[in-house]
Amino acid sequence: MDEFTFDPLDGVRYDSTLRAVYDRLTAGDKLTSLHAVKSERTVCLAKYISILRNKYGIIIRDKWLKISKRKHVKLYWIEQLNGTEHGQSE
Repeated sequence: MDEFTFDPLDGVRYDSTLRAVYDRLTAGDKLTSLHAVKSERTVCLAKYISILRNKYGIIIRDKWLKISKRKHVKLYWIEQLNGTEHGQSE
């Protein structure tokens, strides 16, 4: 019997930026736009987060981080099914 695997991003190329952002989040990484510029070579992280949320129904958490007195960035992550964040043990 063939094993069936579910791909929530069916039809998205494996070398696309959208796939790279999704893979990083599901691996337990927390991303900001600063991380995305360095690692995924995009300045549009919020756009990819929006696509993942709205088109694919992926639940992505976020919060504002204060970088300096007047600068803030959004931090994005996906929680595990048991409610803990990826990479954290109970």
